[in-house]
Amino acid sequence: MLTAIHPVTREDAIQLAAQSPLSELLAAATALRAQGKGTVITFSKKVFIPLTTLCRDYCSYCTFRKDPGQPGAHFMTPEEVLALAERGRHAGCKEALFSLGDQPEKIFPEAREFLRAQGYSRTLDYLAAMSELVLEKTGLLPHANPGLMDQAALKRLKDSNASVGLMLENVSPRLMRDGLPHAKAPDKVPALRLRTIEEAGKLSIAFTTGILIGIGETMDERIDSLLAIRTLHEKYGHIQEVIIQNFRAKPEIPMAAHPEPSLKDMLRTIAIARLIL
Repeated sequence: MLTAIHPVTREDAIQLAAQSPLSELLAAATALRAQGKGTVITFSKKVFIPLTTLCRDYCSYCTFRKDPGQPGAHFMTPEEVLALAERGRHAGCKEALFSLGDQPEKIFPEAREFLRAQGYSRTLDYLAAMSELVLEKTGLLPHANPGLMDQAALKRLKDSNASVGLMLENVSPRLMRDGLPHAKAPDKVPALRLRTIEEAGKLSIAFTTGILIGIGETMDERIDSLLAIRTLHEKYGHIQEVIIQNFRAKPEIPMAAHPEPSLKDMLRTIAIARLIL
C-alpha cells in the first residue's frame, strides 16, 4: 500500500506516475486531501461574462477565441456587462467570472476602435473598469481571467477583484515549437505566465491557476508545471486553486483529430497533483 510522501520531489513524482498502481495513487491522494482539507466540497455560484472573444493568440485547441467578422466575435459594452451580471445576481450567483481574449488590441484595429470609443487604450484597463462597475452595481465579486497581466493591471484589478486567474497551461517552452499547440500564441511563453503569477503573489492577490493536459505534453512536463506552481505558492502563499483541465477535441479546431486524455490519465494526473501540492 502506497503511503503519502510529503513533500514530493520531482524524482518522487516521476517514479510515482510511472510505477505506482492507479488505485494506490488515488488512495494516497485521498488520504492526504482528507488530512489537509477534510471531505466537504464547497462551491461558489458564478455568472460567466465573456468580455471579449477577440484574442491575439491562436492556440490550436481553443474554441473560445474569434477573429473580427467571425460568428461570435464580440466586445461586450458596459450595458451588456451589467445586464448579464444582474441576471446572474437574480439567479443566486455570488461571483462574476470575466473571461476574455489576450490583448486583442495588439493585432486588431476593431479592438482598438472599440476601446477608444469607451475611453480606453488597453483591454486590461477596460476589464478593470467593468470589474468595478459590476462590484459597485450588483455586489457580485469579480474574478478576472484575462491572460497575461503586468503589475499595473494587477494593482488595479486587486481593488475590485476577489481573486484573479491565469492558467499556466504548461511550463515547457517545447509546446511553442512549430506544429505544436502554442506555436502561434505569443502570450503562452511559460516565463511570461510564471511572471504574472509571481507578480500577483508579490501583491498578495488570491490566484487561480492550473495545467492543461492532453495537448502533447509529457508526464514529466506536467510534473514540472505543478512543481513550478508549488514553488510560487511556497514563496508567496497566494494560490487558492489549481485546475487540472483536460483537452477536448472539437471539430472546428486545428487539433480536431488529436486524441483526448483518458479518464485514467486524468485521474493519475489529479492524484499526482494532490501529492505534489
